[in-house]
Amino acid sequence: MRIDEALEIVCQTDSGIVRSHNEDSVACEPVCGLVVLADGMGGYNAGEVASGMAVSVVATEIKQRLIDESPADRDDATGEELGVLLLRENIQKANTSIFHAAQSQPQYTGMGTTIVSGLFYDNRVAVGHIGDSRMYRLRGEALEAITRDHSLLQEQIDAGIISVGDARMSRNKNLVTRAVGIERRSGSGNSCA
Repeated sequence: MRIDEALEIVCQTDSGIVRSHNEDSVACEPVCGLVVLADGMGGYNAGEVASGMAVSVVATEIKQRLIDESPADRDDATGEELGVLLLRENIQKANTSIFHAAQSQPQYTGMGTTIVSGLFYDNRVAVGHIGDSRMYRLRGEALEAITRDHSLLQEQIDAGIISVGDARMSRNKNLVTRAVGIERRSGSGNSCA
């Protein structure tokens, strides 16, 4: 059975009521079970550029690699499943591309993006994310977050400094602690499982 016969994927973004333009980028590749969403940051068009670059790199590279291989295959060197490895490697590749563009083009200085991506296969999903773009699982009527934000607010909740209830009123809602393209290497910010 092909992935796209068993999986329904819908993509949509909206700038909302606060912002005048949308810095989100999305890609859906139902044939290989890949979804990617990036939420850009960095003023003017830079956030839009960063999110577009991230989504393009991740989607293009993974789709190309999965033409001849399966995400369930094991990497010869590490023994890790290819799906997890592909997310990690290609988010890192996107990080490098965005970082170099920001360093070489003054209009893009400081640009970055959050990212969340999923690769569905064998009744499982490999997830890669950096920042505060979230992935949720809907089972029955229960909606559950399956990623944890890389944000100051989440760190404060985890440390017991602020309660989940108080977090809803916090001014620190949009302060991410990790993002794609901000540092030379995304390193520990690239969470894949």
